[in-house]
Amino acid sequence: MSLVIRRLTFLCLLLFASQTYSQWSLTVLDPQQTWKTSQGSIDEAVFSIGPKGLYSQVSAYLTFSAMGSNFSTDNPLEVVYNFELPEGSFVSDMWLWIGDKISNGKVMDLWTASQIYENIVKRKQDPAILKKTGAKSYQLRIYPMGKNETRKVKITYLTPVFWDAAKITINIPTELLKVSRNQNSKVLLKTWKSNEWRNPIISIPNYSFTASSDTFFGDHLEMDISNFSRGNTITLAFDNSMIDGVYFKHYKLANEGFYELAVFPGNSLSGNSKKVLFLIDYDIRKSTTTRTVLLSSLKQLLRSYFTTNDQFNIMYSGLNIGKVSNDWVSCDPANIDKVYSSLTENSISTYSNLPALMKEGCEYINKNGASATIFLLSNSDLQGNNTTANQLITDIRKLMTVNYPVMVYDYNDKDYVYYYFNNRSYIGNEYFYDNLSRVTGGVYQRIGSNLNTSLTDLFLRLNGTISSYDLYTSLQSGFCYGRQAISGKGGPISVSSAITQVGKYTGEFPFIVKTSGMFNSEPFTQTMVISNAIEKNGEDIIPKTWIGNYINTQTGSTVTNSIINEVIGLSRTHKILTNYTAFLALENDTSWCTTCYNDKGGPINTGVENKVEIPTEFSMDAYPNPFNSQVTITVKLPNNMLGQKLSFKIFNTLGQVVKTFSSDELQNKSVVKLFWDGKNDFGEVISSGVYLFSVSGGKFVKTLKLMYMK
Repeated sequence: MSLVIRRLTFLCLLLFASQTYSQWSLTVLDPQQTWKTSQGSIDEAVFSIGPKGLYSQVSAYLTFSAMGSNFSTDNPLEVVYNFELPEGSFVSDMWLWIGDKISNGKVMDLWTASQIYENIVKRKQDPAILKKTGAKSYQLRIYPMGKNETRKVKITYLTPVFWDAAKITINIPTELLKVSRNQNSKVLLKTWKSNEWRNPIISIPNYSFTASSDTFFGDHLEMDISNFSRGNTITLAFDNSMIDGVYFKHYKLANEGFYELAVFPGNSLSGNSKKVLFLIDYDIRKSTTTRTVLLSSLKQLLRSYFTTNDQFNIMYSGLNIGKVSNDWVSCDPANIDKVYSSLTENSISTYSNLPALMKEGCEYINKNGASATIFLLSNSDLQGNNTTANQLITDIRKLMTVNYPVMVYDYNDKDYVYYYFNNRSYIGNEYFYDNLSRVTGGVYQRIGSNLNTSLTDLFLRLNGTISSYDLYTSLQSGFCYGRQAISGKGGPISVSSAITQVGKYTGEFPFIVKTSGMFNSEPFTQTMVISNAIEKNGEDIIPKTWIGNYINTQTGSTVTNSIINEVIGLSRTHKILTNYTAFLALENDTSWCTTCYNDKGGPINTGVENKVEIPTEFSMDAYPNPFNSQVTITVKLPNNMLGQKLSFKIFNTLGQVVKTFSSDELQNKSVVKLFWDGKNDFGEVISSGVYLFSVSGGKFVKTLKLMYMK
């Protein structure tokens, strides 16, 4: 019992300590002299990205160094990297390069992994540990690294894609590089040709992929983005493969069926055409977003979410307020390109002139129909005082001949100015923006951690919203259960947004999708039948993402010891990093990557021969033992035992069978690996104590004592 208390106490301390880490930092330190630290560098980064349905698989290959740190010690150094990933992401793999070999990280409970890592660091061997320190934050530690050496890792994660009517979009994780001392590193982007996800394109104008091939990645598409990876959000988009506004795939794991589903509820709903006046106000001191990126993002959104029935115009700050047209512009692709042929970065000034811009924007709408929406993009903080803000709001309201909504996107993410009144602090122009949008019936949105995502969220609201929305799935002969919403979780949703869901099913196809809600204050109901659902075979990522969402649900509120044990078991079985587990890569024969595959799924040359060694005698062991979440049992069988009918069971001390392992798939294997999560054959968690693992066949019987401690 004392061991259990000690482990739980240590686990709690680890989780508490993890909250103190900086969200973003890259440090190189001497473990023998911990006061000696320096900012580390990422000398090279390769981002490999490929859609997998509702999620995209992203692999970040990062090469770390102590370049420029001026360490005087010759002691081995440790890399400590704290970073964040997009909300809803799951880390699914980690590799560590040791010389020309690759160590494939294994998932262990956090207590065990941390103990092993710390002990190995003391012995100056080669480990790396990756753990989760918050809802979106992670910490990677690598040891050892010489002051003139580099260390390379791969971190793979699954992240939800963003859907629009024409494209799916994925954020390229260039922000992983922002804490590097070296800001001139080489950065490559790689992806693959696919029959399902076609025409990859990035949000940087005038850049395209080139075909490439090597022994590691195989045939792929590549782009050098070294010059565009600092401080700006870059996205990768593919053609949307939906059919009639629906995307569906399914996958069978053991006896359970899993599905993934994306639906555009507004696909059959028609709204009114819209007029939108975009006002761009820019202060170069107040944003990491360049004018080029801002204009490019707006252009992409116009192409994706406006139709030829919609109209727009763009006005921008300067000594004199500029506009792209005297009349409303019909939003077809040719007109968008024509507007942007004359609208460049240099058209927009580098200083704010927000009051004048708002004044001329209101006068333009008054003169041209007074039935439009203002969409303000600004990063100014000069109107943050409540007296100044209230007066400006009053002046703007007086200018409006009729009320029209003002949508405000605030992209101030640098050199913040705080204003304090009404017993709270306001960031920049927050008070002004929030109240202006509220009194006019608009919406206020801050940039958050990602420009593309937050700007798109606000942009979608221009098309109207659906409230009281429900998505119900079933089968013609059967039912669905365990539904997990990825997007569209409560509250109003844009009519242009996709609702995404993973779930389980049992029964026979066709698959039935029912949607309902309120649109423009009117109720609607839709039923869609996917008659060819049986042909929509997906990948094993579908159950993995369901399990990842299930883990988030289980750990989102009160967490008990039984939930922790279940989470650790699922994490180890399905290789999903959680708050209670860690990836650990070691320098030993059991960790070498002998059968690793690249991100496309092809084999790679890891420098380690994949030899199958036949044991000369029978042996078995268990690790960890004692255990509190899952134990790995390894049985080695010599040649003379291959072909024998063997049974693999676990007994309690009374001789009662607790767990029986399916023996058919374990026959004729020289090395058998079994995993036990402390549950009996009925899926019930057993009590702590001593258990006996048995291998038997004919007159042959061998047992191994296991200690289970909850």
